[in-house]
Amino acid sequence: MDLRVIAAIVLLFSPFKIEGQANGLSFDYYSKTCPQVEKIVRDEMNSFYSSDPSTPAAILRLVFHDCQVGGCDGSVLLDIKDKNHQQEFDSPKNFGIRKRELIDEIKLKIDTVCPQQVSCADILVLAARDGVAIAGGPTIRIPLGRKDTTVPHSKQEADVGLPRNNVNLTKAIQVFNQEVGITLEEVVAILGAHTLGGTHCDGLKERLYGNDTVVPPRNEAEFVNYLKKTCPKDGPNQFTTTFDLDPTPRSFDNKYYVNILNGRGLISLDAEFARDPRSVNIVKRFANDQEAFFQVFSSAFAKITTLGVLTGNKGVVRQKCSVLN
Repeated sequence: MDLRVIAAIVLLFSPFKIEGQANGLSFDYYSKTCPQVEKIVRDEMNSFYSSDPSTPAAILRLVFHDCQVGGCDGSVLLDIKDKNHQQEFDSPKNFGIRKRELIDEIKLKIDTVCPQQVSCADILVLAARDGVAIAGGPTIRIPLGRKDTTVPHSKQEADVGLPRNNVNLTKAIQVFNQEVGITLEEVVAILGAHTLGGTHCDGLKERLYGNDTVVPPRNEAEFVNYLKKTCPKDGPNQFTTTFDLDPTPRSFDNKYYVNILNGRGLISLDAEFARDPRSVNIVKRFANDQEAFFQVFSSAFAKITTLGVLTGNKGVVRQKCSVLN
């Protein structure tokens, strides 16, 4: 799994508002039509986690990639069988995406109790939220009521909407502050999703060999040299050699921040956070105070998962998450 682009996930979206409710969403949306929905999703995610502890990382990446392309509308779950349409999932930037089928499995469970009431987009957000909690992170309160897209997004949209892995802090701050109301503190917190999962050599290429490669400080230089030896430029192991993004890749905790302060940040933006005077004190605070990290991450997650949502009659509840109605 590679969460390297999370810090730039809103580069193409318009402003939104979240004050308990956002864009037609509400916290009691299913209170009458499917009051059991959150318990069903939580029970299913617990079962998946018991079988495969990497599931929360995979689902967290999945929801971020969904929201990055056209909004949080369940588009990344689609499997379009049309030779005339290059689907979103075919973008090379979606390399390593896993566990899409689990959302369909949860959908089947829900529909046995509440037929055609709960959207795939909402199920995906709930599954990601519960995955974070199951892995030891915070329990995040999120509004519901998203609808699924009726128009599949394309490979080309994903190629543009999923940013390159060399996004820098200046660009992230500019976009987040001006367009979507996510603060610098929340930018640093949402990258804490890197506490789960890992990346591969291809995900480090631009950091290690890009034209704008920064000469690392002394405590980071040895680690960078190790990465270059393990991932030689254009070497044969670009998609096979993997690295954990922090020392506890199955636990949602604050070890990511401790790790990058020790000069062992893998992704470009990880390493930059620990160097830049704008962010380093936030990194230090999160490294020393896990609850502070959890609180700010929760705020950022709630905002991000309301990006570009479809509500009311602007979307549908799909019968099967991988297929258009």
